[in-house]
Amino acid sequence: MRPHRVAFLLPHFRAGGAERVVLNWITALDRTRFAPVLMLGRVDGAFLDLLPADTRLLAIGGNRALTRPLRIARLLREHRIDVAYSATSAMNLALLAAPTRTPRIVSEHTPPAAFRAEAKWPLLRGTATRLLHRRARAIAVPTQAIADELAVPRVHVVRNPVLAGAPGPLLPFDPEPHHLVAAGRLVPAKGFDTLIAAAAHLHVSGERFTMTIHGDGPDRPALEQQIARAGLHDIVSLAGHTADLAPALASAALFVSSSRREGFGNVLIEAMAVGTPVLATRAGGPETFITHDRNGFLVEPGDPDALARTIAALLHDPTRRASVRLPARDTAARYTVAASTDEFTALLDAVLAHSRPT
Repeated sequence: MRPHRVAFLLPHFRAGGAERVVLNWITALDRTRFAPVLMLGRVDGAFLDLLPADTRLLAIGGNRALTRPLRIARLLREHRIDVAYSATSAMNLALLAAPTRTPRIVSEHTPPAAFRAEAKWPLLRGTATRLLHRRARAIAVPTQAIADELAVPRVHVVRNPVLAGAPGPLLPFDPEPHHLVAAGRLVPAKGFDTLIAAAAHLHVSGERFTMTIHGDGPDRPALEQQIARAGLHDIVSLAGHTADLAPALASAALFVSSSRREGFGNVLIEAMAVGTPVLATRAGGPETFITHDRNGFLVEPGDPDALARTIAALLHDPTRRASVRLPARDTAARYTVAASTDEFTALLDAVLAHSRPT
């Protein structure tokens, strides 16, 4: 029998959490059993350079959301897809609206309440999502907290594939550096405006520090203007997309995540794996694997004053920062690509076992 063709649907393949999950699964799937196909709304993004050569790449194309389900259905039929997986809210809705008998798995990476708080037309989007979820053979989520909030049948918790292997031994901890690192798409949900406002508070109070924010996105011009207005151009820098974050993470005194909403937070696991203390907002996902003062630190989202106070306290207390490093590494060790791919493969097997052959 031929390997089962698994289609992964995304709007694009730019650097991001959902995109990294898909890339890691595509790379790790057993090719004797599965043939991955990547279907993109727009064929662009830095992760395209990392796509395995044997992965078929298809453009969904078109700019009209109303016709996208028809284009998806045609591609699923023409390429004899056995099971389709989608990520992001818009692509989930398009896949579920497609007139197809191909079994579908959709993923939800954000707590529903947090997403509705920022979504356009939240009532309409929420109603459409609830109705179309009935067409999904399974719903994949990265945390039990999201599963509990969805409270619908066929929800499966599949941990995110973050680390290529088990974390190595921790490097010696240097308590002196005062360099802060953050990373993520430059979009409102990541709260980098809050982080820069906190940096302004730290600067005014005379705190000695520098900060680098890794990542790119549509908010970059606004964040650059905010940095300039606060007089932080010599202190806070926007580094753009960084292909290998590990060296930057390992050299930081503290990794800071200031998200307004965060379904999980892959980069937090990456930082924890290399022994960098992590400070994250209680944005939905981080508090599902970070326990305050045990394996990391937590603060409420959207509060620059509180964020600045917490950063300052941690910078002045290297012993407290060092105390979370080993428990954090042990937490990170649960999120390997191999462990996640085993769970995702089990989900594929369960879905395919109840499906008609193509």
